[in-house]
Amino acid sequence: MAERKTRKTGRTAGRRKKTGTAKQGASLLKFEIIGLVCIFLGIFATIGIIGVDTGSVGYSLDGLLAYGFGFGRIVASLSLIVLGLKYIMVRKACPVTKQWLVGFWIYSLFLTWIHVVFIPEGTEFMPASLRVGGGLIGAVLSSALRELLGQFGAVLVLIIACVVTAIIWKKWSISKPVTLVSHKASEEVSKMSDKAVEGLQGASTAIKEWHRPHIFDFQKEEEKERAALDLPKTPVPLEPAPPEGTEEDDVAYTPVYAESGAARVDLADDADTAREEAYELPEDERAYEPEDENCDAEEAGEDRPSLAGTTDVLDEELAHIKPVEVEQTATAADIGPAGASAVPTAQGERTYRLPPLSILQHGKEQSGGVSDEVRQNARILQETLQSFNIDAKILNASQGPAVTRYELEPAAGVKVSKIVHLADDLALKLAATDIRIEAPIPGKAAVGIEVPNKKLSGVMLRDVLDTDAFRLAAGGVPVSLGKDIAGNPVIADLTKMPHLLVAGSTGSGKSVCINTFIASILFKQRPEDVKLILIDPKVVELSNYNGLPHLLTPVVTDPKKAASVLRWAVREMDDRYKRFADTKTRDISRYNELHPETAMPFVVIIIDELADLMMVASSDVEESICRLAQKARACGMHLVLATQRPSVDVLTGLIKANVPSRIAFAVSSQVDSRTILDMAGAEKLIGKGDMLFYPMGASKPLRVQGAFISDGEIDKVVEYIKAQSRPQYSESVQKAQEENGGGEGEFFEDDLMPQAIDMVLETGQASASMLQRRFRVGYTRAARMIDMMEAMGIVGPNNGSKARDILMTADEVQQKYLSNM
Repeated sequence: MAERKTRKTGRTAGRRKKTGTAKQGASLLKFEIIGLVCIFLGIFATIGIIGVDTGSVGYSLDGLLAYGFGFGRIVASLSLIVLGLKYIMVRKACPVTKQWLVGFWIYSLFLTWIHVVFIPEGTEFMPASLRVGGGLIGAVLSSALRELLGQFGAVLVLIIACVVTAIIWKKWSISKPVTLVSHKASEEVSKMSDKAVEGLQGASTAIKEWHRPHIFDFQKEEEKERAALDLPKTPVPLEPAPPEGTEEDDVAYTPVYAESGAARVDLADDADTAREEAYELPEDERAYEPEDENCDAEEAGEDRPSLAGTTDVLDEELAHIKPVEVEQTATAADIGPAGASAVPTAQGERTYRLPPLSILQHGKEQSGGVSDEVRQNARILQETLQSFNIDAKILNASQGPAVTRYELEPAAGVKVSKIVHLADDLALKLAATDIRIEAPIPGKAAVGIEVPNKKLSGVMLRDVLDTDAFRLAAGGVPVSLGKDIAGNPVIADLTKMPHLLVAGSTGSGKSVCINTFIASILFKQRPEDVKLILIDPKVVELSNYNGLPHLLTPVVTDPKKAASVLRWAVREMDDRYKRFADTKTRDISRYNELHPETAMPFVVIIIDELADLMMVASSDVEESICRLAQKARACGMHLVLATQRPSVDVLTGLIKANVPSRIAFAVSSQVDSRTILDMAGAEKLIGKGDMLFYPMGASKPLRVQGAFISDGEIDKVVEYIKAQSRPQYSESVQKAQEENGGGEGEFFEDDLMPQAIDMVLETGQASASMLQRRFRVGYTRAARMIDMMEAMGIVGPNNGSKARDILMTADEVQQKYLSNM
């Protein structure tokens, strides 16, 4: 029985041993499989990063690593390979060691450095920024550092973190290099002090020698000079001077004569008088002028000879000269009515006159004083607030063209938020469509309640231009906006904005605002001072301005040509900066001041409908606009962007970040208002030119009633200017518009085509999947670009599984297709 139990126990132990061995072997195989998977993913990701076609799976894996690690994703893919090799060799779970933590810390610092240095503030989490920057890790860390410490503080913290990491990791002490530098510095200082002491001693010796008196033997020196010149040693005695009692008339003098025909000049008593009279004109060529301009005619006639004979001689000499016939170059109609300022043109052919304000119409004059409507609304406001147990006093009321603002002073202890939350109740009591509460008014200890007037009075453009604020605006590019709530004209300078975004719903006054901008420039600036580029995808808004001498090119209506014009503007900006660098100037004002002979005009680019351009050529348009908005201010190029669809796909983060000044007209929702102004308020505007002007540097937007100019007034202004001079369009802009038109232009309908050709020629590979991955486009668009390259003869036909052949070199493609790109 005991033997049987022993045998059974032995079999059980053997079975347990085999089971443990099998489990251990399975565990080891598990780690090897994990290692192989890591190696595969690492290699697959690495070859995808370097540009090899890895299909949709590789594209997805590359995108995941790009958004996570950005520019440093190659390090992440190589780390996967190292991790897989370690799993295979060790055959157990890899613990998180100190080396791994230090490596991840250094890697995170590297990603944060990339994001802080190369990614603009406010765009850290944009997809494009994540891919080219430090990924999500760099975005989170850089955004936190910038939010807490600012850009300079973030850089300083990263520098300190790198130094601390080097100290901890390599046991490196700062005291050693500091001590070494201090010793070297002390040695150099001691050497310099020794040299300085030696120099001072030598200087003191030289000073003593210099102050020592020296006896100069004049007689000996004179004999040396005479011997050198071969003169007698005894000097010739001078004639004795006349005795002291001798009169000046008895002294012999030598007469001094001028050229032939000149009168004799005697030595005068005073030396200065002698110098003045040493040369006299002949009597028949002298011009007599009275010494004192205020002297009487009789006094002048006593001492001066008569000029009657002279005039007779001149008449005889000039009788044979024929008069010069002057061709009349301008008529009274060309010059324009009186009051228009005349300015000579650069060519000097004729005089350019600014349009007179008489072309425009006057607005209706507002009656002074406070109307009954304002008094009644003030009483209703105060009673309504008291009904909600809010003690407040109305201090003032400013009645504007369309809105009246009531300034309210809350009593002590009353929260401003209570008044703000009563906006709907106050609008109900006032029977108003909507009211806007500004709490507090900038610069005042009061709350502003803006109530629309029952009778709207428009603001004509002439009422704004015919003010001292516009007439006395010197320098820059001043434009008129309208009048504020108090009735004061609002004038803005485009050079200080420096770029402007105008957005609002249809019919809110956006197009009229653009027309007032252009008209303000025409009434203030000469064609050689300001040039305009007008882009009008809607075709009918800005076509009236064709033929103006201020235009660099006719009004652009084709979105494709508009993208080319914007690219020309970028090139012009770069050329201007090169000229600034060559002349060592920093901006256009300084350059024009120092080099008036080659002065450059301001360039104002006005886009009436940005949304349409973004739909047709979003990549080119957004890139050009962002580059101009970032750098074009100093070289005198300014953007005015208008759109009636204020959505995030049109007003992207990059555009909003680089266009600081905004104008918001009436919009339908608070979301659209926040898209334009980054705050609510535009949804409460009443339309018909009612706007919120939010310039760069302002704490809060300013409510303005926009100025109005009719189509008839625009036509009169344009005709007046066109009658004086013809447009001189820029050949370079015209050439830029024709880049994609005619000849081989049908191949470049896609904006990415030139970039795709460059990539194919550089890599030597042509596949649709590679274009998908590089340019983040769909398969249909990528395949169409490959077909275009085949039609152009750049790549060969499809060879099945084999890669397409590259048939042309980069020089051949450049010469045949891209010479004008």
